[in-house]
Amino acid sequence: MKKPFKQPLHVGSSLFLVLFALFSVGCIHFSVIYGVVGLVLCLIWRMATLHGERESRRQVQELMNNVVIEGGEIRPAITHTPLPTVVALATTGEIVWANDSFAELSGQFAGARHMRLTELAPTFETRWLIEGRQQFPGELRMGKRAYHVYGSMVQSGAGQMMMLHFLDCTDYVQLRDAAETRRPAISIIAIDNYEELTKNATDSEKSSILAGIDKRLSAWIKDCNAVLRKFDRDKYIFLIENAELEKLSARKFAVLQDVRDIQNHEGVVATLSIGIGKDGETLAECYQYASLAIDMALSRGGDQAVIKNRYTFEFFGGLTEEVEKRTKVKSRVVANALTQLIRDSSQVLIMGHKNSDMDAIGAAAGMVCAARVKGKPVHIVVDPHHTMAGDLIERLETLPEYKDVFISAEDAMILCDYNTLLIVVDVNRPGYVESEALLQSINKVAVIDHHRRAADYIENAVVSLHEPYASSASELVSELLQYLVPTTGILSGEAEAMLAGIYLDTKGFSTRTGVRTFEAAAYLRRAGAEAGDVKRLFQSSFTQYMERQKLISSARDCGQGVIFALTAEEVDRVAAAQAADELLSIIGTRASVVAFRRGNDMAVSARASGQVNVQLLMERLGGGGNHTAAGAQLKNTTPEEADHMVTEAIQGYFADQQTDKPAEH
Repeated sequence: MKKPFKQPLHVGSSLFLVLFALFSVGCIHFSVIYGVVGLVLCLIWRMATLHGERESRRQVQELMNNVVIEGGEIRPAITHTPLPTVVALATTGEIVWANDSFAELSGQFAGARHMRLTELAPTFETRWLIEGRQQFPGELRMGKRAYHVYGSMVQSGAGQMMMLHFLDCTDYVQLRDAAETRRPAISIIAIDNYEELTKNATDSEKSSILAGIDKRLSAWIKDCNAVLRKFDRDKYIFLIENAELEKLSARKFAVLQDVRDIQNHEGVVATLSIGIGKDGETLAECYQYASLAIDMALSRGGDQAVIKNRYTFEFFGGLTEEVEKRTKVKSRVVANALTQLIRDSSQVLIMGHKNSDMDAIGAAAGMVCAARVKGKPVHIVVDPHHTMAGDLIERLETLPEYKDVFISAEDAMILCDYNTLLIVVDVNRPGYVESEALLQSINKVAVIDHHRRAADYIENAVVSLHEPYASSASELVSELLQYLVPTTGILSGEAEAMLAGIYLDTKGFSTRTGVRTFEAAAYLRRAGAEAGDVKRLFQSSFTQYMERQKLISSARDCGQGVIFALTAEEVDRVAAAQAADELLSIIGTRASVVAFRRGNDMAVSARASGQVNVQLLMERLGGGGNHTAAGAQLKNTTPEEADHMVTEAIQGYFADQQTDKPAEH
């Protein structure tokens, strides 16, 4: 029923009683008794209604003349104030009195009863009054107008009520919204692979490539109120209003796809990274956000756009695999910085991620070697009961140099002091490290990781080597060791540990391998690593084999080349990872996802052949990783809920992928 008729047809209204009386008169034609009874009931009903209305008027009058609010009296003159005012029941929001000004703005009669405030303003709630605040949070929409609402609780003989005052702020809200939409955002655009694109290119080809990029960027912002300028050979800056930025976001930054049409004579495809800063108090703050955003985009592998505001990051694109950087300049710079940090520290603690694997332990062993050669006490922080590298840890512990090297997080907390250096390997998210409390307790932190950076990355690291192109953290550490220690200073067990880490993350050198991956493996081989001993670390037990086969048997095809396996049983993490790898070997499979129970949680592991970015897939579930290997932990989740969540994540990923490839340019 429409609102204009809701009030007149209330069961207590005159119109309703008239209709009921007419109905009773009509009943006399069929039954005199029923008709008379109806008329008598109608009379009694009317008398009761009149009595109730008189009592209500008496209570309202008492309220208006005698009620005390925070030491002051409500005067009858409030009836004639130009400020819209209403009194309503605190429990239900039912209006018991309103002045003429409120009646005018609401379109209802002053003093209309049985109407609730939520009927006029659906977003109205009373929590702010209960909490002792005197102003409604934000603006209250009533029709096409917006109001600031002020109020207080009223105690009277009629019960607890609310007295509310409405101040029209529509013009202010319109001006504020207009100013917000025209607020400038600053963006930095970088050509990800400038060196690879222009290497060995003639001047004319180089000019053609750069002109093609310029042309597509100009066409992209042609219809926007924006300014684009090139300030370096491979970098651009542009200013754009927030309203126009929302349009670009809605089109998923189509320029990312457009630029991929450009390639050099060697077939290297051009890609862009876009970092956008918005909602800063000043232009300088917006530029700072843009710098953080472009760093985030590049550290996640490039070919994507990242928007940074005061609180969060927002990601677009990132569907292509990272391009290997052939230069080792950054490794040499980081190695020199680490050398100085280790020398200036009282001791070194090394920590990987929760449920550490061979890559985390291998990278940690490499950094133990660096600290030992520099003469500093060193320990690896690990939980021996929750690790997938138990065999590797046991092998390292047999070495005299590794006596008491592995310690718990609790023992590390006791050992650490103000001058302790913490090196975090194979992880860049605070919530995923072995001990977040230890991370927060130490001032000097260095990060070495190959996973794509997440929004909640470890900030304020003194030194950071973050290269998503790398196959593994062990590969990065082996490169660092070439500048930190002589080859003779590396124990064969340490070399094998790092080689095992590379072997794990490359699936036996079959995926994510570049020139530098094999160079690192060759270096470790020269340092004493035996391939046969490394391979024996990956042998699985009979129990693990059966768990793996049972998990594989539950697999189903989710379409788009994705196979999903789920079990409600506890499964060894190593067996689950092996199951994901084995599913990936099926013809036509682009990605595999397995989910299994871990206590009250569900763990998810994902693998890809390169065509699907499983990091973006797992980020939908609160996890992370890299382009071809990622995972997530679903807290307090049942297998049925996990099934639904993973299926939705897969569907959402491919839906976004389709929108990232627009039909029109």
